[in-house]
Amino acid sequence: METQRHMFKPAKLLICFVERRRGDMLVAATKAAGARGGTVAPGRTVGGNRFLQALSLADISQDIVFTIVGEEAPAVLEAVKAAAARDPKKLGGLAVSLDVSGMLFRVPPSDVAAGGPLQHHEEKAMESGYKLITIIVNHGYADDVMAAARKAGATGGTILTARGTGTEEDVRFFGISLVPEKEMLMIVSAESKTGDIMAAVNALDQIQQPGGGVVYVMNVEQFLSLGKTREGDL
Repeated sequence: METQRHMFKPAKLLICFVERRRGDMLVAATKAAGARGGTVAPGRTVGGNRFLQALSLADISQDIVFTIVGEEAPAVLEAVKAAAARDPKKLGGLAVSLDVSGMLFRVPPSDVAAGGPLQHHEEKAMESGYKLITIIVNHGYADDVMAAARKAGATGGTILTARGTGTEEDVRFFGISLVPEKEMLMIVSAESKTGDIMAAVNALDQIQQPGGGVVYVMNVEQFLSLGKTREGDL
């Protein structure tokens, strides 16, 4: 029996924001299209308008579905669109596609390319005109960060509860002490507004404090509105 090895292939990260208890339905659709599975995390959305570019579903509970896909990405994206079109009331929300430089696969040695098990592939990313801003702060501060972001142009965001990797006494990141209880705020923003939002977040006292938070931005390749939209919405 051959020993399994690993190799990297180019991939996409698909993040779907749907109503609570709809995540499993979405995972079933993506698996039928070739995805190997997905990870569903509970969250809540803060915002005022349901289908604008910032993931706003007016303070309701959500399922956030993370799916890593390889060459099957186009089929999986079409499956997500089709699932939302079939039942827009049950599967309404937003989805974004992000580029991933490498996805780890288990493969037999005979299938490993001559270049070795670690393969790197670069491709030109599509431009959607949107950015995904992720802000990780200590528990209890995400709503304050969201309020500042909204004043700078964000129309909403999704908050996930998370935890650090240890206690404040034994974990340090670049010399900054971390505490276990965290909140992760994810905002999809129009590129033209991202700079203002980042500046507003950076000015907060909570972010300025040691260990107060981490902020990063990623390019969104594709932006999808799932389900039925209302007049004036994206």
